[in-house]
Amino acid sequence: MPIHLQPRAVPERPSNRPPNPYASVALPRPLLQIRAQRLTKAQLRELLVSNPHDATQWIKAAAEADISPAQIVWGQLLLDGTRIARDPAAAFVWFERAARSGDPDGQNMVGRCYEQGWGVEPNPKLATEFFELAAAAGHVWAQVNLAQMLMRGGNPADRPRSFELFRAAAEGGTSKANLKAMNSLARFLEEGWVVPADPERALHWYRRAAVLGDHWAQYNLATILLGGGDLSAADAWLERAVAGSDDGFRRRIAPLLLARSEPAIRRHGLEALKRVAASGRAADVVAYASAVGEAATTGSQREPAKRHSEQPATETHPAEPRYRLTSIGGRLVGILSCRFEAISRRIARPSNATSAYSEGAL
Repeated sequence: MPIHLQPRAVPERPSNRPPNPYASVALPRPLLQIRAQRLTKAQLRELLVSNPHDATQWIKAAAEADISPAQIVWGQLLLDGTRIARDPAAAFVWFERAARSGDPDGQNMVGRCYEQGWGVEPNPKLATEFFELAAAAGHVWAQVNLAQMLMRGGNPADRPRSFELFRAAAEGGTSKANLKAMNSLARFLEEGWVVPADPERALHWYRRAAVLGDHWAQYNLATILLGGGDLSAADAWLERAVAGSDDGFRRRIAPLLLARSEPAIRRHGLEALKRVAASGRAADVVAYASAVGEAATTGSQREPAKRHSEQPATETHPAEPRYRLTSIGGRLVGILSCRFEAISRRIARPSNATSAYSEGAL
């Protein structure tokens, strides 16, 4: 439902608080309404859609008046370069101001900046500390980001903490962050990390996240079904995954799908490359044309390709996509593990690259 700002009087009340440095600034009436109505970040973003020009100025003014939700949204606009010039260093300053006020969103975004080097030198230690602060306040993305940071550290002693963070986030709701946690929790349960392997519970969490729209969970569920011989169900989940995902995901799964011997599965690989090539990026257009030409010459005689970068599953972690051709509880057919750095996603979708979460694929 659109947010409509209605004029309303804002009575002045005596206060013992220190003087506001912005008290002498004539604040726009919409800004006063933003403050009085205590609009959330989601509502501020809705204003950006309904009235982008004015809302951008209101949000900037609100950020300068130390309204922390506005500081987060304004920082994100600067980080993404949405409607204004991109300025990661300035974005970091605004996130830090919100974090200092105790805003968990600000703490999480400061952690992301230190993790990714957005506007500041990368510092994994500080990233972890800020994720810890936000996670302690129940911030779901911070829980997921912290769990992934701990897993990337490679210390087996950190795995139990990661497992508990993923479990807490997975059980806490159905937002995008919750779905990522469900997918990661399923990976722990499938591999038997921290707790004994539990194929049924792993399948439950993969399916739950897949049904709710997480494309990595859809892909993982499809590979499990495919390994178990259910081609029809795997085909349906792959179709959903390719159609509803981003180009970074499509680039990663396309070669694996094209290496399969089943025409129905290879079709999804071609569709993934076709969707990516629609952006006009030269490398993607060439990749799609090459795949189409190869498909025309090889037909349905192709056997599953050998995986040139195989490594034991225990060397991967929940923040990495593990492309597997296995059946839970069944015979191992093949595993392809690859290190996940999220580079392709950030090149393909710069406006999403600076979001509050680590785009993991387990």
